Amino acid sequence: MQETHQIYVWSKVTRLFHWGLAASFVTTIISAEFENALLIHISAGATMGILLFLRIIWGFTGPKYSQFANFDFNLKDLFWYFANFFKDRRLFVGHNPAASWATFLLIVLGIGTTFTGWLLLGANEVRGLWAFLAQYDNLASKLLNYHIWGKNAMCIVAAIHVLGATFEHFWHKTFIINSMLTGFKKAPLHVKGIEPTKAQNILGMGFLILAFITGVGVWKWSESPLIGAHPNLVYYHEEFPEYAKECSSCHVLMPPFVLTKKSWEVVLSDPKNHFFEDITKKVPNLEKIKEYIFKNSAQTSYSELSRGVVKSSKNRNVYRVTRTRYWKDVHSAIPRSVFEHPLIKSKSNCDACHNNFGVDNYIKDEDISLKALGVLESIKIYLKIK
Repeated sequence: MQETHQIYVWSKVTRLFHWGLAASFVTTIISAEFENALLIHISAGATMGILLFLRIIWGFTGPKYSQFANFDFNLKDLFWYFANFFKDRRLFVGHNPAASWATFLLIVLGIGTTFTGWLLLGANEVRGLWAFLAQYDNLASKLLNYHIWGKNAMCIVAAIHVLGATFEHFWHKTFIINSMLTGFKKAPLHVKGIEPTKAQNILGMGFLILAFITGVGVWKWSESPLIGAHPNLVYYHEEFPEYAKECSSCHVLMPPFVLTKKSWEVVLSDPKNHFFEDITKKVPNLEKIKEYIFKNSAQTSYSELSRGVVKSSKNRNVYRVTRTRYWKDVHSAIPRSVFEHPLIKSKSNCDACHNNFGVDNYIKDEDISLKALGVLESIKIYLKIK
């Protein structure tokens, strides 16, 4: 039996990167299941992106066993590794062939998934640097498919990697899981460990700090131009105070972009019978308000809701947003009893669950709050459990 000793293989930077990437990736997967956890999803995704960028640089500048030059990408070695997985107990000081390929694939897939997520933020949510992409029909759905495909591929590679590492840890008794905690690993007696230089430590820790700051920054400054800022943001009480005041005196202020122009024409066609109420005296600026609403109806907005309403209202004059196919699909997981809750009362009481609804011309996912419901009931709705 070959004599071995413990040597230092994985530097502190490498280990922090490894666990930081794992934590941020798991966070993106969990947060994706909750509509109002968008900021957490973006924050974790941004952190993951910076960490992957670090790993590429680290692959050329880091200690010996972290460098790509030390990886084994030979396909013959990979096939041999799997063919002899249950019998051969050869020691691999750095990355074995399977781990080499897993690391490479996770970096490539991770960068692709992070970038498509950034593009999707613009195309679907009309936010940040890529908000202009929202004007292109069907681009959001294509980017979403690419984003999900990348995530699923990462999950498969990561699962194989974890299973392989676990098996090798216990079956081959290499204790490689311990090595990602301590940095030390078994190696033949003639093999020496790494000694990271001061420059490597400064560079690596600098990128790790940058990744942390990026994640916190995205969360703290969610309206930054790169990530969260909406183009053409309008606050109704500032742009048209009369509209904001008069149209919210009897009910929740319905922003113009929630219905098409044709639908609004139906809604406002008879001011003496506006949902069984005469508003001719209550709304003295009715004509100006009508003009403003028609001018800013769903067809003029690239928001996710507006596009959904326009498509689902095609050739139909749906005079309530709650009766559009889009609204019904989005709220399909919510039991009817929820809308009968004393603090919600009806489907049209949008601000019961959407904080800041009617304040400006955007509806943000992170503003969703089921504060009127119990914890278990809220979780069921968030996870779309009927």
